[in-house]
Amino acid sequence: PGRAAFTRLRAATADLAYRSVESNHTLAMAHLHRKLRRRSLIALFSDFSDATAAELLVENIAALNKAHVVVFVTLKNLTASRIAEAPPGDLDDVARAVSAAEMLRERRLVLERLARLGVWCVEAEPAQVTGRLISTYLEIKGREAI
Repeated sequence: PGRAAFTRLRAATADLAYRSVESNHTLAMAHLHRKLRRRSLIALFSDFSDATAAELLVENIAALNKAHVVVFVTLKNLTASRIAEAPPGDLDDVARAVSAAEMLRERRLVLERLARLGVWCVEAEPAQVTGRLISTYLEIKGREAI
């Protein structure tokens, strides 16, 4: 506990190797559920690529959220937002804009569903994630949820 834990956590994560594979949320959540003995704050930095992945993610977070406080952190999809909002020049642009808007709508629905389950959701641009996450943590602490 305490500030020293952050230094150890940062050092441990610096040694992690990046891999471009889809996360296995089921395995990760089950592992956390087995390891954590008391109510904990879990910050999950992730995203989902499709409806099936989103459904699995929601189910697993919901199960973990029953015993713990979960903060789901994801980056805003700025590319999809730009495509959805850009004035179309031709039919291909229209198709791209419709697809991007649908992707953003599905994303919003997933985040709303998580919020209804009691999960704290932080969706922010990369430069804003740290500040938003700290604010969320302070709000959680202020409500004595952990």
